[in-house]
Amino acid sequence: MPPMRFPLFLLFKPLLVTVLLAGCGQSTDKASIGNHVLDSIDQSLITKIVDRFEEVYSDHSNRTVISIEAFQISVDNFLEDPRSERQQDMQMHWLKAHKGFLAASFFSFTNQNRNIFQIDAWPIQEGFLDSLPDYPQSGIINDLTLSINETSLRTQHGITDLQEVSLGFHALEFLIFSRAISDFSIGSDEIKARRRQTLDIVTALLKQDIDTMFGDTEQPDSDLLTDLDENNRFLLLRALLQRLQVKTQNLFSEVNHIDNENAGHSRFSGSSWSNLNVQIRVLSELTGEQTAMDRVFTLLDQKTAADYRLTLTGAKDILATDGPDEDKLARITLLFAALGHQLDDLRLKLENGTR
Repeated sequence: MPPMRFPLFLLFKPLLVTVLLAGCGQSTDKASIGNHVLDSIDQSLITKIVDRFEEVYSDHSNRTVISIEAFQISVDNFLEDPRSERQQDMQMHWLKAHKGFLAASFFSFTNQNRNIFQIDAWPIQEGFLDSLPDYPQSGIINDLTLSINETSLRTQHGITDLQEVSLGFHALEFLIFSRAISDFSIGSDEIKARRRQTLDIVTALLKQDIDTMFGDTEQPDSDLLTDLDENNRFLLLRALLQRLQVKTQNLFSEVNHIDNENAGHSRFSGSSWSNLNVQIRVLSELTGEQTAMDRVFTLLDQKTAADYRLTLTGAKDILATDGPDEDKLARITLLFAALGHQLDDLRLKLENGTR
């Protein structure tokens, strides 16, 4: 499969419209934001940042599209012959596809809230989808008044509450990590047939939504930065810093959902800790040492930039370990909080033009 091209112009164009409209009527006098900062952060440096974001986005997006195809094949194989080794293969491909999605969507700068809700809604009320030990008749799968098809599953997704999830990675995670192989056995049992059908359809819809979110697009004729004067470049960089801070705040929120290895974002598969590891490494790819963004941070404030690098390295080192304990959770929570504050400090330095 040839590599797909994901022009970041298409991602940043809505962002640029937003920040430029927000800047209308506000003074962006060069002297007010610091000559030395704007002179150092020139178009070539911003271009390097955009190129880096585009490269990382394209790489992770391609991997996600490929991994979701492999996951769908593993589900087909399991449904054809439900047995232990095929279930394990399906679980392994789910983990790979989900981590790929987290990496690719970590730095999505367009408004992808709806797409992300379709693909990665969490937390979920698992009893909304299928039965629980104390509620053997619960869930869409056990409600014989509901048809199991694409339309009904899309309609039911978040129908009255955001945790009423019938689509995406975590509906599938619940089914393939929490249900016994016998729950998917081939035969005349109507509930098992509906569960098999649900697994098949939700997987197909997930692939469809992944392809929609990360599908190839036509390369635009104009370059992102061609018509940007230095004030607009300043607004673009400020918006990037704001978005990175939001992403870091999301990590802080995510770690606060973890109280043991099996809780949090991916509690059924026990992969919540490794989810954080995936995302912090993407943050490092975009802003770590030897990147153009790191150069901008250093120009803005050498001490804050150095502190940010140290904090980022500390977070990566902790998340590279096997799993959380009380001490690790306390430390990583503090590090995520520090990263958010440091990114905000750098944003303020950019706005004020001071070091």
